[in-house]
Amino acid sequence: MPRISEEEISELRSRADIVDVVGHYLQLHRKGKSYVALCPFHDDHSPSMSVSPERQIYKCFVCGAGGNVFSFVQNFEKVSYPEAVARVADLVGFELSEKPQAVQKTADPYRERLYGLMNETIRFTMYQINTAEASLEKKYLEDRGLDEEIRQKFEIGFNPGNDQLYKFLKAKGYEDSDMTACNVVRSSSSGVHDVFAQRITFPIHDPSGNPIGFSARTINPDNSSKYINTNDTVLFHKSDVVYNSHRARNEARRSGRIYVCEGVTDVIAFARAGMENAVCTLGTSCTESQIRQIKRLSMKVVFCYDGDEAGQSATMRAAKMARKEGCDVTVIDNRTGLDPDELIRSRGTEALKQMVSNEISWMEFVLAYLRKHTNMSNYLEKKEMVKRAQAEIAELDDEFDRQHFTKELSEMTGFRIDYTPGTKRKIYTTETLQKAGAPDGTRQAEDLILAMMLNSSQACRRFEEKLGFLPEADRNAAAMMLVDGGRNSVIDAAALIDSTTDVKMKELIAYIASTAEDMPYDEKIMDGAIRKIMISVKSAQADAFRDSLQQPMNAESFAVISREYQECLRDLRRYIDEDNSEQFD
Repeated sequence: MPRISEEEISELRSRADIVDVVGHYLQLHRKGKSYVALCPFHDDHSPSMSVSPERQIYKCFVCGAGGNVFSFVQNFEKVSYPEAVARVADLVGFELSEKPQAVQKTADPYRERLYGLMNETIRFTMYQINTAEASLEKKYLEDRGLDEEIRQKFEIGFNPGNDQLYKFLKAKGYEDSDMTACNVVRSSSSGVHDVFAQRITFPIHDPSGNPIGFSARTINPDNSSKYINTNDTVLFHKSDVVYNSHRARNEARRSGRIYVCEGVTDVIAFARAGMENAVCTLGTSCTESQIRQIKRLSMKVVFCYDGDEAGQSATMRAAKMARKEGCDVTVIDNRTGLDPDELIRSRGTEALKQMVSNEISWMEFVLAYLRKHTNMSNYLEKKEMVKRAQAEIAELDDEFDRQHFTKELSEMTGFRIDYTPGTKRKIYTTETLQKAGAPDGTRQAEDLILAMMLNSSQACRRFEEKLGFLPEADRNAAAMMLVDGGRNSVIDAAALIDSTTDVKMKELIAYIASTAEDMPYDEKIMDGAIRKIMISVKSAQADAFRDSLQQPMNAESFAVISREYQECLRDLRRYIDEDNSEQFD
């Protein structure tokens, strides 16, 4: 593999803005001088990853992941360091003198074979939609505005009768077991038959764009099953599927929102109206797994389920799940009585755009939904409605919203409901407990020293003069790196990350850099942190000497250890006295 020079890597790192690169993969939100995002390296429920444009580093304060622009791409895409450098270069338009060959990811040969089978099925069905046998199905699609361009974009096809797909795949060399595993054919006592025979096919892909299944429609009015989907297979699990996520990803991140619909044709309707950031959950039974996938596309989730009773109830269930995951939820107030596909067919793209502009807040939807499902002349039902509404109001982040919707609820029900100012009720999770935990005093002092050393060569010299080590091995190693790098100038954290191959050390440097932004060198504060460490070290030494003196030994050894113990206690008292003196100075 060609070797990229350190000078070239350094130049690329200086040109590659980490905000732009991370923003290519994740939805970023500005917070002060930095940006925050959902961490992709653990199951994140609220943005816990910080991206610093000043330091050019990222850091997750829950799982500990951290590094620079190269380590982010390396860890996100699970590639080698040279390949990560090459991918960053591609993203920012930097021409490398040597292009590393792509390191092939370890692939599952069986899954790869099934993906190939599915791609052949898509090609076959797309060809068949333009044959005479599919003339009625093609006319059906065209009458609904699904022209050749849209059909090509969404790979819409037709599975003809007489088991033609099975015969085609068999001729391609695929085994019956592979076709059955993909659920494109099924075996019965009468033989092997196509699953989606005489149906229009809509391919379904995973978030990486691999084909995993189909949603298929019949136009036969005598067939009670208008739509059928692929059964659960090794590739396809309906409860995990978010249709069109691979196409919607870029636009969702650019626009800062994702529209969630019920069905495939609703997503296509959005695309026809110029809105590429729409996905669907293949029906109203949304799952937590689907919500987590949707959240990865955007934290702003706009639900556009049908306006009928089933659709509105599904909106309530799915939106509550999305809010639990930390999403910013709004709802399209659809009063047309039509779903997006029906609306665009009957009234055109402008009507769909108008409907989408009728976006209401989560609490507006909740109050309207509860009112519709409550007998407002029945005291007990109204009382129960108030309890449910108050529970949702208590979860709102904004105090103005809590006050406003409490007043709305009072006026709606006729009950006197007093608003009590306060903060949103906290839900404690493992993540919030980790964040809230008080740091150990010695660890805090070590991190403070390291942060100052990262900012100042003077701090590095002070550390060498007054201390020279840190008790924890990993932080001591980081201190030595900072001493070596900071003898002549301020240290570039992003460059320092590239100087080590140790993942834990990369993460530690990123953590130090993330805490160093507001930590300029202050000799008095640094000396206090050094005293804190020496008090901890001397206390541990004194305990060890005390334990040793309890053990059997000869008089000479006892005398030596006793002298060392007394000297240690004198040092400990001196550091404690200095510390107390500084505190009351």
